[in-house]
Amino acid sequence: MKNQLRVVGVIALVLSVILVVGFLPISSYSFSPGNAIAVANQIHIAAEPDLNKQGKVLMTDVILTQLTPITWLFDHFDSTISIYPAADIFGASNPSNLATQQLGQMIDSKTAAVVAALSFAHIKYSTILGASVVATTPKTTPSILPGDLIVGVNGQKETTLSGVVSAIVASGKKVKLTMVRASTQVGNPNTLTVVGVKYKASGRQILGISLQAGEAVKLQRPVTISTGQIGGPSAGLAFTLGVLQAMGVLHIKAGGVIAATGTIDPTGAVGDVGGVRQKTIAVARAGAKVFLVPPQEVAAAKSDHIAGLKIVPVATLAQALHYLSVASLATVAR
Repeated sequence: MKNQLRVVGVIALVLSVILVVGFLPISSYSFSPGNAIAVANQIHIAAEPDLNKQGKVLMTDVILTQLTPITWLFDHFDSTISIYPAADIFGASNPSNLATQQLGQMIDSKTAAVVAALSFAHIKYSTILGASVVATTPKTTPSILPGDLIVGVNGQKETTLSGVVSAIVASGKKVKLTMVRASTQVGNPNTLTVVGVKYKASGRQILGISLQAGEAVKLQRPVTISTGQIGGPSAGLAFTLGVLQAMGVLHIKAGGVIAATGTIDPTGAVGDVGGVRQKTIAVARAGAKVFLVPPQEVAAAKSDHIAGLKIVPVATLAQALHYLSVASLATVAR
């Protein structure tokens, strides 16, 4: 009897260990299909046309999930999911900074989308140049936020990334930053002053921010793109098409459902993005008939051979609009 109890105890212990280990996070992540939503619901501009009478442009995303041994096993049997080691996704970056970094990328993407749309439509605008905060750390002064555009340091105007970086490096422990908040960067930019405090890391004093060149845009007709906590730059092309539609430049024929993915820069160049296989599945589920993707992502988009969904490679905004016009899916006015 004692031996039986001992065996039962050992089995129970082994099962407990398996259960505990089975739910511990591992260094693998999954991409699964996310949502595909109409950008018209997120873009607001004064005196926009009635978009209910038009077709729609969809943006899409993917769901990124850190796996456990158990979820890793189950996900291997789901053909819509792709699994990657953490290094393939984050490189040398800290995964804990991903959400903050992606929110900053989304802000820059929306600004670039508006500029690209205005440039295509030959609508005048003015810009304020500076350095955009891409990411922060837990030790960064809380009032410095991803998406902030730094346009001055210690009372001195700075319009370049190198100028902002040099001025911050040359400053003492406290740095007075003149910034434009993300919420006002498209439309009517307003500046405010924030005092950042440096902290010591790797033997030097830093603010704990990652920067890239950025700009704010002043418009006569302010444009608002509301994205909540959605992050990343991959909706840039979709936003640009949505802004042109809201401005009355792009008219999508009623009933048309066009999806798009790809980064956008202010010149209208479309860049590659990740998770395109899962995004293709998401837009097909949402009823899209055409999916505009960067040329580098065509193979991934076609990998599941989804019937009824045409994959169209576009390297620029102009190419996307040309295709929609030639395919009689939309009309473009300039």
